[in-house]
Amino acid sequence: MKTLFELLRETPGNMRTKLLCRINEKINEVFNHNNSACTLSIITNVFSPVALPVGGAILNIHAMQVIEQALIKFKIDKCSNLYVILSTLGGDIHFPELFISKVQGMGFNEINVIIPSIAMSAGTLLAMLADKVIGLSSASIGPIDPQLIIQTPRGLRVISAIAYKRLIEETLPELASQKKLGTTGLARLYIAQDMYLYQESLRSLKYVRQVLNTYVKSKLNENNYEKLLKIFLTNVETHSRPLGLRTLKELGFNVVLLDEDDRYRELIELIEEYYSMVERSFLFEKSQGIKVLLIGTKYGELIQEAVIYPPSIIPETKPRPKEKTKKDTTTSIEHIM
Repeated sequence: MKTLFELLRETPGNMRTKLLCRINEKINEVFNHNNSACTLSIITNVFSPVALPVGGAILNIHAMQVIEQALIKFKIDKCSNLYVILSTLGGDIHFPELFISKVQGMGFNEINVIIPSIAMSAGTLLAMLADKVIGLSSASIGPIDPQLIIQTPRGLRVISAIAYKRLIEETLPELASQKKLGTTGLARLYIAQDMYLYQESLRSLKYVRQVLNTYVKSKLNENNYEKLLKIFLTNVETHSRPLGLRTLKELGFNVVLLDEDDRYRELIELIEEYYSMVERSFLFEKSQGIKVLLIGTKYGELIQEAVIYPPSIIPETKPRPKEKTKKDTTTSIEHIM
């Protein structure tokens, strides 16, 4: 038993890393890996409203530079199976494929994702690309709906690619038909829209479908794959609609629900304790921006921190008559999920 002095000397980071080591030991035990598995924790700050709408983009390709260092260390330690504790509201549209390609290219046999609480959008796609999805039946995933972050003179706007595609292809034609506007009226409705955004929406959705065709289609039968596309990509009502891991299991994915088997009870307790410590670190440790926690069991703890400077807001002014129909000009666009 540790003395009070020893407990006081331990930093939250050391305690989290040691707890993650215990999780890794338990993973090797319950999944019979004979110490060949290593565990990486990738957790974006989903506990603070400052993470929205830009926070999801922190789970992006730039984080791969730090993640790759941990993966190299894992290979030096002769790890052949990778487990990723994942918690995120989303991120860069290209991150899941880049991550899987990197891990496979480095020679890991299995890539398994553990979802303790929530892995939405890009996090859901990453889970689908993994060999196995592990978590509690209460854990949430969600639609794979790319978000377009637009920088306009009035600040940032976030637009759903699926919603914008639906606006152009369904809502406006239906409105023109109801109002009996004819083709000329429909053309005027289209002129009022940003067709560049429409093209970007199509491009991002095409990319997601391409990734699913490459990595996921072969895992499922044809009917279940079509169901997956409807649930996660085409018949999406809201970007944040929560879905359980059981949805993936019913579609035919390799899903292990820890709370359905007493053998995993100790692993559940360790993961829940670890995740609560991570949550406290995001809530109470001072930060100048948005954090991403990247921890490897044999590597240590790393905090990648991005300072988000809010865009200057142009004061509302009454437009001159000739500017009444003038739209904001898009100056930049970024794809997140």
